[in-house]
Amino acid sequence: MLSTTCKYAVRAIIFIGMKGSKENRANARIIASELGIPMQFLSKILQIFVRKGLLKSFKGPTGGFYLAKDSNDITLFDIVEIIDGPGFFETCLIGTGPCQSSTHKKERCPVHDSYSAIRSEVVKYFKSESIGGIIERMGNDENILLKL
Repeated sequence: MLSTTCKYAVRAIIFIGMKGSKENRANARIIASELGIPMQFLSKILQIFVRKGLLKSFKGPTGGFYLAKDSNDITLFDIVEIIDGPGFFETCLIGTGPCQSSTHKKERCPVHDSYSAIRSEVVKYFKSESIGGIIERMGNDENILLKL
């Protein structure tokens, strides 16, 4: 369902939430190595989050990344919206374009009526699931990230 880029982004943000702080920033090389994400690809993803205000970064020997907000204030929705765009939650399940609630049935995709309720639940879940909540349920076991 999520793009590979988005999956990498979620894992990286969780890792930074677990390991990074203002005093002890998470190094991109270590993140890439630990999570098995290509370094240059990860760097581009992380810079997007810096520009969007979800991460802070510092250069130099003690440089790295840390969350710009409390982990409980960053949701899966925030991450997906930044990486895959807001259209991710509006796109037709079978790929025919935006799946709008048209009053004319023949303008809707063939799965619209069945999928629209599920889509609403998915959006609700993504908006309610915080990075902090995920980290808490992981119990700081970063090995879970390695298995994803």
